[in-house]
Amino acid sequence: MSALQEIWFLLLVVIVIIYVILDGFDLGVGFWFIFAKDKHQETTLNERKEIIQSIAPFWDGNEVWLLAAGGILFAAFSDVYATVFSAFYVPLLLVAFCLIIRAVSIEFREEFPNPIWHKISDIAFIFGSLGPAIAFGVLIGNLVQGIAINADKRFTGSFIEFFNPYAILIGLLALSMIITHGAVYLRVRATDKLTVKATQWAKMGIVSFLAISSSSLFISLIFHPHIIDNFLNLPILLIIPLIGFVCILFTSYYIWNEKNAKLTFILSSLSIAFSILGAGAAIYPNLVFSSLDEAYSLTVHNASATDTGLLVMLIIALIALPLILVYTAWVYKMMGTKLKDEDITGY
Repeated sequence: MSALQEIWFLLLVVIVIIYVILDGFDLGVGFWFIFAKDKHQETTLNERKEIIQSIAPFWDGNEVWLLAAGGILFAAFSDVYATVFSAFYVPLLLVAFCLIIRAVSIEFREEFPNPIWHKISDIAFIFGSLGPAIAFGVLIGNLVQGIAINADKRFTGSFIEFFNPYAILIGLLALSMIITHGAVYLRVRATDKLTVKATQWAKMGIVSFLAISSSSLFISLIFHPHIIDNFLNLPILLIIPLIGFVCILFTSYYIWNEKNAKLTFILSSLSIAFSILGAGAAIYPNLVFSSLDEAYSLTVHNASATDTGLLVMLIIALIALPLILVYTAWVYKMMGTKLKDEDITGY
């Protein structure tokens, strides 16, 4: 056991939190894209183009944090990387495909002023946004309940096992979380006209999130009670989900009363952060549960790199990550102002 292993576990959790907060809102707006209108419909409103413009300066930078999370798994917890990526090869390949077609739809939607091309681009954007959100939720659901890992740290199950009721429920939970976050983001960034509609979307999103999260918590406690073992053994950890719950309540309050959009986004981000932090506290020291035998589970201690490797990578991370954070903050400060009607130009 080494302190470096705990540091890298915490760093992995932090990177995941940053990714879900940042890429979560620009994936989440993809769902509301379904209900937005463009100028080819019986309205002069161009809501779909406005949604694209609201995330245009940020979406590609947000995905950097997904690569960072994958890099940490590869370098610090290589056994986990090998097992998870081999077990979930097809779903992760589909996620990559979704992200690619989504990128193409964002960059090239306005290149051709053709209604058919816009339809194709819009469908690609919707599926490219929702696919990763659901897939990541299904992946997390499987990791929480356990997958078939043998003594050699190899996955021995089948692809169809991934689509079990519990994993699908967690997939829907992830979707409800990011679509709410996306609607909350639009309240901050969109023009006044779209903000009105985004507020209604946020209300729909938070209701669905509260319903699905309550159901998933109840089912988790019944069928997977091991997720509360750490909290029972160390009650001080209960402060993490408690703060997350308070943030969710305040987020709901501000959405429903249509108050302070920026504060609502901050509260939504904090609720995501403490939810993921609570999940990390629940599974520690496990990274991947084995459904075959608890002894086969991949943990922070039996699946990490050597102390020398972890130390060298930590030095690099302490130099690189602050630079990335500063650059990210600068981009949001310079380009995160509220859109105006004149910013949404026609084709």
